[in-house]
Amino acid sequence: MQTSTQAIARIVPLDRLRWIAFGHMESDECGAMNEFLAAAPRAEVAHGAVGCMVSLDDLCDRAPRKLADGEVIDLGGKRVRHIDTPHVPHNWEARVLFEETTHTLFCGDLFTHTGDGPALTEGDIVGPALAAEEIFHATGLAPATTATLRRLAALEAQMLALMHGSSTGTRCSESLLSLADAYDSMINRA
Repeated sequence: MQTSTQAIARIVPLDRLRWIAFGHMESDECGAMNEFLAAAPRAEVAHGAVGCMVSLDDLCDRAPRKLADGEVIDLGGKRVRHIDTPHVPHNWEARVLFEETTHTLFCGDLFTHTGDGPALTEGDIVGPALAAEEIFHATGLAPATTATLRRLAALEAQMLALMHGSSTGTRCSESLLSLADAYDSMINRA
């Protein structure tokens, strides 16, 4: 069985790997973080200030790079913007990344859905996300949740890259707004 670092090394030599980033602190997001730091001598973990303060300063084998909300890392042809999204969908250090040149929003656990769908879909991602929410109750439903989703919709992403589900390049802002509306209804019913 191939390790995470071996799989990545097939794509980019590990001595060229510069950044390690993820949406929030959970093992499925960052469990191999220190393995990558050990294998990639120039790599740095980059995360928001809250994530560094509450976890990463203690967990990383090398000091992480603390990013301010809205801060951009230039990757040489690609620009990745860090966006704090506390508790959206969950965890107070949650954040998303927005690649500005391709307009790709790396959603982390936003729009999580179950099953083994295709890598890309033109279909609805909101319905499956709401069905998963009914099962897991993983989203921090609070007034700031919907405001955060509406702020993300204003980015006008051309691709929503999902961690747990099918990514889409269809109706991206509309999907974020529909999810916000559904969460508003859940909050109002509560």
